[in-house]
Amino acid sequence: MKKLWAVVGLSLVLLTGCSSKAADKTEALDGETLYGNKCSACHGGNLKGAVGPSILNMSSKYSEDELFKMITEGSDKMPGHLLTDDESRVVTKWLMEK
Repeated sequence: MKKLWAVVGLSLVLLTGCSSKAADKTEALDGETLYGNKCSACHGGNLKGAVGPSILNMSSKYSEDELFKMITEGSDKMPGHLLTDDESRVVTKWLMEK
C-alpha cells in the first residue's frame, strides 16, 4: 500500500510540473502578454508612449519586416535583443494590428 501511495504522489508531482511548463509556453507566445512584460514600461500600457514614443499605428509607418528589425535590433534609444526572434515576430504581428 505504501508503494501505491508513493507512485500516486510521484505521478502528481510530475504531472503538475508538466502542466505549468505548458502554460508558460502558451503565455510567452501571446503578443499582448509579451508587450505587457517587456515593452509597456517604456511605451505605455495603452501604446501611447511613456519614456519611449507612442507605438500606435505602426503599420502606417513601417512594413512588418522593418518593425521586426527595429524590435529585434533596437534603435537610437531602444535596446535590442530584449526578446527572442520568435517573441519579436509575435509582438511585431500584434503591433501591426494596433
